[in-house]
Amino acid sequence: MKRYILTITALIISILSSFSQPASQILLNDNWKAKRATEVLTDGNELTSGSFNPEGWINATVPGTVLTTLLNNKLIPDPFFGLNNNLIPDVHETGRDYYTYWFYREFELPELNNDQQVWLSFRGINYFADIFLNGKRVNTNTHQGMYLREKFLITPYLLKGKKNRLAVWVAPPDPVGNPNGGQGGDGTIGRNVTMQFTAGWDWICPVRDRNTGIWDQVALEITGTADLRNPFVEMRVPGVRVPGEKQQAAFVRPSAELVNATTTAVQGVFSATIEGLTKSVKVTLNPGETKTSALPEFKIENPRLWWPNGMGDQPMYKVKFDFVVQSGVNFDAEEVSVGIRETGNYWDENIKSKVFTVNGQKVFIKGGNWIASDMLMRLTAERYEAEVRMHAGMNMNMIRVWGGGLTERPEFYNSCDKYGILVWQDLWISGDCNGEWLDPMKKESQARRKAYPDNHDLFLESAIDQIKMLRNHPSLYLWCGSNETKPVADILKALEEEIFPKYDPQRFFLEYSTSPKLMTNSIGGVGDGPYGIREPEKIFTERSFPFNPETGSIGIPNYDGLVKIIPQDEMTPPRGPRTSGSWQYHKYLPLMDFPDRYGKVKDVKDFCFKAQIVSYEQYRALQEAFNHKMWDWYAGMLVWKNQNPWTALRGSFYDYYLDYQGGYFGFKHGAAPVHIQLNLNDSVICVLNQKAVQTNPLIASVTLYDMHGKMLSEEKNNVTLQAHSLQLLNKVNLPVNTNEVFFLKLKLSDQDKTVDENLYWLSNVSHSYEKLNELQKVSVKAEVTSKGDKQSAIKLSNPGNETAFFIRLKVLNGSDELVLPAWFSENFVTLLPGEEKEINLDFSTGKYNNGLNDLRLVIEGWNVPEQTVKL
Repeated sequence: MKRYILTITALIISILSSFSQPASQILLNDNWKAKRATEVLTDGNELTSGSFNPEGWINATVPGTVLTTLLNNKLIPDPFFGLNNNLIPDVHETGRDYYTYWFYREFELPELNNDQQVWLSFRGINYFADIFLNGKRVNTNTHQGMYLREKFLITPYLLKGKKNRLAVWVAPPDPVGNPNGGQGGDGTIGRNVTMQFTAGWDWICPVRDRNTGIWDQVALEITGTADLRNPFVEMRVPGVRVPGEKQQAAFVRPSAELVNATTTAVQGVFSATIEGLTKSVKVTLNPGETKTSALPEFKIENPRLWWPNGMGDQPMYKVKFDFVVQSGVNFDAEEVSVGIRETGNYWDENIKSKVFTVNGQKVFIKGGNWIASDMLMRLTAERYEAEVRMHAGMNMNMIRVWGGGLTERPEFYNSCDKYGILVWQDLWISGDCNGEWLDPMKKESQARRKAYPDNHDLFLESAIDQIKMLRNHPSLYLWCGSNETKPVADILKALEEEIFPKYDPQRFFLEYSTSPKLMTNSIGGVGDGPYGIREPEKIFTERSFPFNPETGSIGIPNYDGLVKIIPQDEMTPPRGPRTSGSWQYHKYLPLMDFPDRYGKVKDVKDFCFKAQIVSYEQYRALQEAFNHKMWDWYAGMLVWKNQNPWTALRGSFYDYYLDYQGGYFGFKHGAAPVHIQLNLNDSVICVLNQKAVQTNPLIASVTLYDMHGKMLSEEKNNVTLQAHSLQLLNKVNLPVNTNEVFFLKLKLSDQDKTVDENLYWLSNVSHSYEKLNELQKVSVKAEVTSKGDKQSAIKLSNPGNETAFFIRLKVLNGSDELVLPAWFSENFVTLLPGEEKEINLDFSTGKYNNGLNDLRLVIEGWNVPEQTVKL
């Protein structure tokens, strides 16, 4: 009898589910108008009453900010070039009214059933906002904050079959802060719950409107009687798992919030489906009630596990949530993508650091800090995809979203899910603005700043909301309360004891980025850094923090990118540690004498090219220095920083326009998960395996060449590397009594397959590579084979008798503009005489004019004259 009832229940659920479709969403991301509020001589009720005509209003960019709207209307100069940002009035000088704007839009809806509800949702407004629809105010309390999502039931205000008029009044934060040159300006921007870098930092100019605007998507959502919100999938993957093996079962437990928007009680069935398995519960919602409903745990046999980049694959599962009322007509549904994995951590007493784990396997963290994709909040799924793909291509496995910025968007996390990039997500507090140290640039006392932000309830409400938005992403590894300082006591207590245990209980929460709960700081200082250019060998010998959340170096674009930043009359190489004009304004971090070590810099093109060589060395040495004490001194490191949301001249692997810099490929080689390297402190060869599985038997080849490519010595060793292990081989000795430059080629091979390859240029004369100028000119050969879908294979070979040093590849269109992004599997390569290398090129997502017929591959190098090949 019991079995019969269960069968009938399952049949009813199947029938009811057949009626359900995901809630209809209509994005309102175009056709907006805008005008400064002081120039609008009426209120929101009248603007949306039906007689208003937005004649004379400018086209608005939504999602976007006031500045993006002004820029797109050519009312301000491009702040990314030269000193243009100084020509844009700052809100601290003009007053907040100058950047307080009305945004207006009209829309029509499809025909609605009587039992359907319509909701208006905003995923991000900064900072104050009032919302009006068809002559009525929608929000009873003025919106505050940057991150808090808003969702309003607008069914009662709609005009069915007619145009609906929507107006949003948006005002800047208060206070806006004085951009006086300090980190976060005078610090008072930190009194708000908003991004702090908009008042300026040592790597970015002030954002003149402090990113005021409707900066994230606006949407209409059509549901049934009930609204299903914030679905959540918790999971367990017990035990220590091994990638590629048959897996023991994993367990997932879905839940969601159900909202009854009507004045009558609603009864229905809440269900979730994954991999053809469905579970359900009956739910009764009282009038106006919001209830969290959880389902029984699912058992997933032999799950396809999600792994970080370099350790395994990133399969995703679809989980479909439904709420169907008993009539089977009214419903709401949502679908979320999840990766099945379990994160963890433990304290390693030897390293004096937390060790991060995924599916029971420890992960050596190789990553960097992220600020935002764009200073003016021009955020797109396509750019997120490109930037995260850049990080995965460098063999990184973690991005830290820094606390002076924002909680990143779901589209960013979608890309991190796809590419296996773990995310450390800070909340919106920094040591600079929030009083960790005395600072004469700050307006208020250290004690006063320690209590920032002013509205603690808004901070905590925003945190809860953002947790709900992001917690299903497998890439989200940890939440961090702040950057370099503890959050104020009551906020920290609420986060630790109430909010995370309730809303995201399985994820690691770290109180602040340099907390002793992360690592033991026996060096002193804040617990991160240093940030300037360094002697590569000293990065090996000067012991860093056991887990360093911020350390980094330079970031100079190629000449092609520099011309988009620096005016022509300033295009001279910077000399010495101090610069002026646009170089200073764009935060140039001095390279000191490093470029001159390759011969005195001749001009700005020469400077840019040598900067790529220096950058390659810097970032390879940085990662390899942490590699050589993996699981001994170190558990991981995050570079400060990976990218710039503006055209800054420091701390980046690619420029704002997505062009690779030399450091990208230096780091890529240093971070290979199965790797062979030269330890620069003692010239010993080191091989290591950062994966969770043992390697096949490998051959480690160590070959020394003179500068012109003549082989001087060769040594081969058989190695098999256990998971998470490191081995030291023999020391490399250079010939003595000579000032020649030598090339050292290291290679790990699995039979005929190259597992890893690494090339160094070395000299007995400390920090002197001027002899490279004696290399003769070389013409390399490039054979390009189309692989379809805007993909090409490039066979690059050196048929001559001279080394071809540091070859850069790029793609140009018919207007001689870089096609970006252009995805090269390898770049900035060196070819010894007779050597060839196959490089894959993908330009399917690049921007180019005049079609494909005008595209060409350009090859240039240290001693390689420019050559072009038609694509």
